Amino acid sequence: MSYIKLFFIIIFGYYENYMLAFSVLIVLCIVVGAFFILRAKDEYKNFRSICLYNVIWKWKYKKNRIVSLWCYCPECGNALLCDDEYCRSAVNMTNKTTFLICKNCGDVEKGRIVGGDRNYLLRIVKFEIQKRIKNGTYKNEAKHEL
Repeated sequence: MSYIKLFFIIIFGYYENYMLAFSVLIVLCIVVGAFFILRAKDEYKNFRSICLYNVIWKWKYKKNRIVSLWCYCPECGNALLCDDEYCRSAVNMTNKTTFLICKNCGDVEKGRIVGGDRNYLLRIVKFEIQKRIKNGTYKNEAKHEL
């Protein structure tokens, strides 16, 4: 206690009992504020699914990177097959189409994207996810847990 009194006497020239309580309150506010700031920094990690191109996309985070990104059927929840065979034969980007097909629903097309193959599709979806995280709109996205 004497060191605390000495601190206040050196800084302010005097010591009153309320000064100790006020100092404890300030330190407590700083600690609680820092906790909430650090917690909010990783809040986006709860954002793990989104509906894009008429299908549900799910992923995980590993060291702040998006990993295990894949698409799922909005009706049955099964993982979709990615048919990008037309991308290999097409020369023009507008002719390159990747189809997302659900085997469980009877080989029904659930979504498609024009412009590239499977890798292109994954890059575009990852870009959309990162854009939503960066501008904070991921908080408005509906949960798509199946």
